[in-house]
Amino acid sequence: MSHRSSHAKENKRFKKRYIIIPTSILLAVLFMVGGWVLSKKVWGFITSLAGNGDTVHNIIASARADSDDRILVRLSEDSDPIYIDAVDGMPVNTYDDDSFYLDDNGLLAYSHNGEKISTIGIDVSYVQGDIDWFSVRDAGVDYAVIRCGGRGYGDKGILFTDEKFVQNIEGAVNAGLDVGVYFYSQAVTVAEAEEEADYVLDLIKDYDIKYPVVFDWEHYEYDEARTDDIDGQTLTDIALAFCSKIKNSGYSPMIYANRSQLYNEYDLSRMTELEFWLASYESRPDYYYEFGIWQYTTEGQIDGIEGNVDLNICLYDYGNGE
Repeated sequence: MSHRSSHAKENKRFKKRYIIIPTSILLAVLFMVGGWVLSKKVWGFITSLAGNGDTVHNIIASARADSDDRILVRLSEDSDPIYIDAVDGMPVNTYDDDSFYLDDNGLLAYSHNGEKISTIGIDVSYVQGDIDWFSVRDAGVDYAVIRCGGRGYGDKGILFTDEKFVQNIEGAVNAGLDVGVYFYSQAVTVAEAEEEADYVLDLIKDYDIKYPVVFDWEHYEYDEARTDDIDGQTLTDIALAFCSKIKNSGYSPMIYANRSQLYNEYDLSRMTELEFWLASYESRPDYYYEFGIWQYTTEGQIDGIEGNVDLNICLYDYGNGE
């Protein structure tokens, strides 16, 4: 074998190594980057199947927000839009606006892959008076979220049971509706939130609660209230304390809030694994993050109820006990 042919072979081997090594490195880098991007996109789908250690009710794959994302926020039709930073890891609203529709009863529904996946609900309190629950059922309502009680907005913050709670929950269950409950909180400390949770748990212990147990903390706008000076971090502490007790007792906790509270008050970075009930009265839900229930009007009309009632659409599967 001549020196020249041996040198040519070595040169070819060198060229192969020169090409193969950096190509392999490049492919490895692309694989890692691609895997990271893909994981961001399919994270919601994976968690929708496996859960984050808990049951995930949503059957629609969802994405998670990235802190680099910017959210266009318009809190009302008359307000100027602003941009805010997204909360890293918060589930994103992936619902298709065109998949919301009115069913045969004129109530809002949602379809996914051609199949209706939503349930129709109302939320009620003593305000609705005496309800004919069988007529409500026959009007196309699947579930009711019933106010079980609340805390007064005065200095003493006295806990109370809604005067129609027992009548409403027993009437709804007897008519074949699934039920959840909500508590109107005016807690100002974690201890009060835990007290409220214990109060709710005692009220519902004898009932089959398939839908969420909801924390409803609202500003009292008509007079001075004990909650006037609560800051966002304290409010978040309070909500988390309530939900933790509810979850540890085997129920599905949920936060009820409007967009202003969710964007401006709650620290959502600490609430990425909680479920939300959105109050937003528009033809389509203009909210960046995911929600399980959407209260879309306070002026609904349902047979069996005299006057207005809140109407809701639920996108999660609570009714089957999953």
